[in-house]
Amino acid sequence: MITVEEAKQLLLKEQLIGKTISKSISEANGYVLAADVYCTMDLPSFDNSSMDGYAVAIDENNPTQTFELIGEIKAGANIEYTLQFGQAVRIFTGAAIPQTANAIVIQENVELSDKHIHVNGNIKVGAYIRRKGSMIIKGELALKKGHILNPASIGFIASLGLTQVDVFEKPKVSILVTGDEIIKPGNSLLAGQIYESNSYTLQAALKQMNIEVLNMLHATDDEDALRSQLNKCFQASDIILLTGGISVGKYDLVYNMLQEFDVKTIFYKIAQKPGKPFYAGKRNNQFVFALPGNPASVLVCFYEYVFTFIRKFSGIEDASLVKTKFTLLKEIKNSEERAQFLRAKTNDSGVMPLEGQDSFMLLSFAHSNAIIYLPKGTKEVKQNDLVEVHLLPL
Repeated sequence: MITVEEAKQLLLKEQLIGKTISKSISEANGYVLAADVYCTMDLPSFDNSSMDGYAVAIDENNPTQTFELIGEIKAGANIEYTLQFGQAVRIFTGAAIPQTANAIVIQENVELSDKHIHVNGNIKVGAYIRRKGSMIIKGELALKKGHILNPASIGFIASLGLTQVDVFEKPKVSILVTGDEIIKPGNSLLAGQIYESNSYTLQAALKQMNIEVLNMLHATDDEDALRSQLNKCFQASDIILLTGGISVGKYDLVYNMLQEFDVKTIFYKIAQKPGKPFYAGKRNNQFVFALPGNPASVLVCFYEYVFTFIRKFSGIEDASLVKTKFTLLKEIKNSEERAQFLRAKTNDSGVMPLEGQDSFMLLSFAHSNAIIYLPKGTKEVKQNDLVEVHLLPL
């Protein structure tokens, strides 16, 4: 068996980044930029008011509090006033200010009478004026290649007048669960049967990453059934996620079937708990991850390995879970020779390993927001010691 660190390094060496595609900005959220975005114009593109109020022309050498009101400018209006010292125009948020105005007085500080305004308080030159180019100037690098597009990014790109953006294509992922004992929720259970949950768990985790599932299939513990479903997956998938059937039991058929499909092993079995019987392989530019069948093992292997792999494929450079150190709130003793991944909950005081660490116990994962990592050979971590923690995505 290889170590956790060795397995992760082997995956990094095999990493493949998706091809570059052009995407409408209305569909690009969550994608990764495949090229730098340079600013096509000054932002703001003109001097404008940041508040509702009055644009005024003041003479600092001859200050006044009373101004003659000569007009009004609303947002979007294409109108220009030439203000003399002591004159003002009514103005609204976002409206272009006259070139001769040098301050905005907010309406709360103004008393209006006939065609004049009186300002209560001091007036500061430049007050409440958004200057042209104060956010970014034309030609400046705005967003770098590798930037993950979020709602603010999309809005910013739209503000440049752009409708398309070059991004890395996301992988096409298929999920294949195996086992005679599993049936879909909603059906009646017979003796010895369990409800299948792994496909729903993986699908939800992928959707959280903005990855759509191409196929979600089930194969019984039968070679012909497994062969048929695997063939469907290989026809169109970049990444195939299997659960169950990868251990060494009589009905664990996955490993041998993958050899039949000419999948080349990257690694098989890791010195870790949970998730020891974990397989990664490659066929041309398609990747296969055969995860253990136990639900908690599935999620540990997904977040510690597959999550990073998919994010790398999607063009994200810093792709792994956030790693940090927390104060341990409860002593951990480890009798295993393998590395351990423990479901845990962080708070302002530190991190608490949760009850229910068996590989079938998904409930403890439902209450977790982090995974404690104990490297191979760690026998004990005392309360108040620092421990490595991998933060789960929200």
